[in-house]
Order: sequence, then C-alpha cells, then structure tokens
Amino acid sequence: MCQPAAGPFYRAAGMTYLRYANICADLMRGVLKEPFKTKAMQRQAIYFRSATWADGKQGTSVITELKEVPTVKP
Repeated sequence: MCQPAAGPFYRAAGMTYLRYANICADLMRGVLKEPFKTKAMQRQAIYFRSATWADGKQGTSVITELKEVPTVKP
C-alpha cells in the first residue's frame, strides 16, 4: 500500500501557499483566450488606500495603484 504524502507539495518545493496560489493564477491567466484574457488582466489591478492619522483624526486618503504585482524570485 502507498503511504500518503507527508505534507503539501508546495512546502516540499520551499514555497508558501500564497506564492503557490499566485503562480497558479498567473499561469491560468496566461493560457486564457481572448476576450477572457483581457477581462482577467483587468481584474488583476491592485489599489491601496492609505491615510495618515493625527490627534485621533483621519487625514486625507490617498489611493495608490500598483502597475504590476512585485515578485520575488526564489
């Protein structure tokens, strides 16, 4: 009889689950055909909203858009 795996295979490869999921999502978006590929790329946009706080009150909010997701090569 075969023994079950000791743990997730992405851990054996030295990755976190988040990194594994991001790689899978990138690959999936890469193989899509038009018009689905364009729609998927538009949903990939990332926005951050930040604000400074002073004396317990929120200051002006600033919205920042990332042009691409930063990646770290192993």
